[in-house]
Amino acid sequence: MTTVLKTDDLRKQFGELTAVDNVSIEIDDDKITSIIGPNGAGKTTFYNLLTGVLQPTGGSIWLRSGDQNELTDVTDAEPHEVAQAGLSRSYQITNIFEGLTVRENVRVARISHEGTRLDFRSRATGDESVEADIEEILELTGLTDIADTPCDTLSHGEKRTVEIALALAIEPNVFLMDEPTAGMNPTEVTEIVSLIRELDADLDATFVVTEHNMDVVTDISDRIVVLAEGAILADGTPQDVLADERVTEAYLGSDSV
Repeated sequence: MTTVLKTDDLRKQFGELTAVDNVSIEIDDDKITSIIGPNGAGKTTFYNLLTGVLQPTGGSIWLRSGDQNELTDVTDAEPHEVAQAGLSRSYQITNIFEGLTVRENVRVARISHEGTRLDFRSRATGDESVEADIEEILELTGLTDIADTPCDTLSHGEKRTVEIALALAIEPNVFLMDEPTAGMNPTEVTEIVSLIRELDADLDATFVVTEHNMDVVTDISDRIVVLAEGAILADGTPQDVLADERVTEAYLGSDSV
């Protein structure tokens, strides 16, 4: 096992409120890790710290970048620097250009990562390697058949899949998935779960998931970390964590997980 992401005593305060309370965690490359917790547990703040959207009050964040053997300190990095270092995030709310086709959206994301000035609407971009990468991403995510479809005509589930493709375009070492099944019908949930499994098997990337659907969490996770009031409450296999009475108590009176 290789640690690809680590936090040491990570803390975030908003005035007197401690949203993330000295969280220390190591994410290994051979496991899908789900981070769950009741509303207000600090999950979103924790993700925002990892991606550079928020700066921590204390502690540190370390990321394995590219083929490096050692972790890099990204505690003070900006979001684009974190992305370039190899950490990608899919958002709970779709974050795509509705007026562009699926292929054009993936091209924008890929070119942005490469830092290349290209006409993303052109079929002949002059960079065959970029176009080959785009086609590979479309195939991996099952989007080839709708690649030239405008995104504003897609279903919610299809848009979420496009968003996953955009996150993959930066070639992440660590892929944070934020509520990947939010707003989906049962058929779409099944399809996304299958996609996550396939990507985990096919890619040299580590998946970290936050998800309210506990059937999905138990289905895809090798490890579950439970946050409550900004701190780690439980950490272990799905069977062990869900049998923990403290976890049950944390969710009493909560509608979601």
